[in-house]
Amino acid sequence: MHEFYRHGDTFHLVHVARIIAPQLTIHHQYHASYSIPDPKPPMDERAYVDNLREEIREKFQQPLDAAGIPSTVHLFVDTDNAPASAVCETLFKVAEQVNAAIIILAAHSKVEEGAQDPWGTYLGSVAEYATRANQSRPVMVIRHYSPPLVMHVSRSHGVLGAAAAGSTGGMAPAPAGVA
Repeated sequence: MHEFYRHGDTFHLVHVARIIAPQLTIHHQYHASYSIPDPKPPMDERAYVDNLREEIREKFQQPLDAAGIPSTVHLFVDTDNAPASAVCETLFKVAEQVNAAIIILAAHSKVEEGAQDPWGTYLGSVAEYATRANQSRPVMVIRHYSPPLVMHVSRSHGVLGAAAAGSTGGMAPAPAGVA
């Protein structure tokens, strides 16, 4: 992280929580209504968001604080059926507002454990959309995250190379000694 961080920078941790959509009601053209009950008990959205905020703080913000790196959490709520484009729109807006140097996303592949993904191309819908969207900032996707996140950066050749410790996907780390 120290290779990527510059004094005065702030890490902006952005998370779009997907909350279960409300119960579905169908209104028929003959003025009949049918309510389809949610099979799960109602969700306490406030408790969910509070727990999520605490989890983000423990997993990401505390290690940054321990390293002396300032960070801010931006937490947004959307429905569970929100398309990847809507989630990315939120991420891109925050990146624009804070003038982010780079957008770093986790790959959330839905490929079943043990399934073969020989090309390593399945990123998850949000990361896939973000890497293909017409975006004015570079996007880096991390497949596997295990603290601490160490990024090797090479700016001398106009190329930004980075990888998470233990990463099997993404870009290869820059050679040792390259700053």
